[in-house]
Amino acid sequence: MNEKKRNRIFWLEGITERTVLNSLNDRTPSRFRQQAARRRLVVTMAVLIFALAVQILLPTTKLQSYIEFALLAVVIILYFVLRKAVRHIADAPNELLDERQIAVRDAAFTVAYRLLAVAFTVYVLLYVAHDVLRDLSFDSDRTALGFMSLLISAAMLAGSLPAMVLAWNLPSEPAVED
Repeated sequence: MNEKKRNRIFWLEGITERTVLNSLNDRTPSRFRQQAARRRLVVTMAVLIFALAVQILLPTTKLQSYIEFALLAVVIILYFVLRKAVRHIADAPNELLDERQIAVRDAAFTVAYRLLAVAFTVYVLLYVAHDVLRDLSFDSDRTALGFMSLLISAAMLAGSLPAMVLAWNLPSEPAVED
C-alpha cells in the first residue's frame, strides 16, 4: 500500500512538517553550520533591528521611510536565513524533535525571554526619548511613524530572539564525509 506523504502545517509555529524534517536531515555543507558564521549573522541582525528602533529619533523625512522599509526587508530575509541556520529547531513543535533538541530549544527560549525583558526596557526608554523630541520639535507626524517603527522593531526582535540565542550557542557542526 502506498502511504501518502504528510505535510502537516503547524500554524502557531509558522512551519510545515516537511520543512523541519528536511532541515534536520539536510547534510549539504553550509557556512551557516559553523558557529562563527552564525554568530556574525546574529550580530548583524541585532544591529539592524537596533537601527530600525533607533531611527525613530531621526527627523521625519521621506528618506526615513525608505530606510525603514529597506532595514525591515533585510531583517526579514536574515530572519529566514537564521531559521535555516539553526535547522528550524526554534520553531519546530515538540513532536518533530528529540529530547536533546527540545531541551536545547527550551533553554534558548528561557534566555531569549530574559533578554527580551531587558530589551523592552530599552524600547521604553527609546519611546520616552522619542516623546521628548516630539514635544521639543512640535512634529505631530513623529508620534505615529515613530511608534510604528518601534513596534515593528520590537516584533522582529521578539520573533527572532529564540533563533538568535540558538544560533549563538549551538556548536559548529562537523563536516560530513561521504
